Amino acid sequence: MAYKGLENNKNAEKWTIEEAEKFFDLAVQFSNKLEYDFIGEVAKDLKQDKGVFDYLIEKFPDNGFKRLKTRIKNNCEANCFRNGKNGIIIPSLAIMNLKSNHGWTDRVDTTTKGKEITSVTRTIIDESTNQDS
Repeated sequence: MAYKGLENNKNAEKWTIEEAEKFFDLAVQFSNKLEYDFIGEVAKDLKQDKGVFDYLIEKFPDNGFKRLKTRIKNNCEANCFRNGKNGIIIPSLAIMNLKSNHGWTDRVDTTTKGKEITSVTRTIIDESTNQDS
């Protein structure tokens, strides 16, 4: 029985290692199906937020969940590529899914190396309008 004060607490921790293992096993099974080309869809159909994968990896760091998340993402990537190639999803959606699954962006910072850019403001004084007469 749960601690009396947590019985109606909807924010109470619910993940045990057994539940996490079951979740990841189901997620791998779902991702093996061709219809899943985005890890967020896998999470949604398991009635979870996509962030639960990372949460469980942090909560149980020694259980191989990071490897399983990579496997799920790889399955989704292969499905996405296949579905895009076969016209099941339009190419732009396939590209968006791949970017989202892997955190890709359109731009790469090649100038600042992640450092803050300081700006300099210069004021130009037009001395030709200075009339001292």
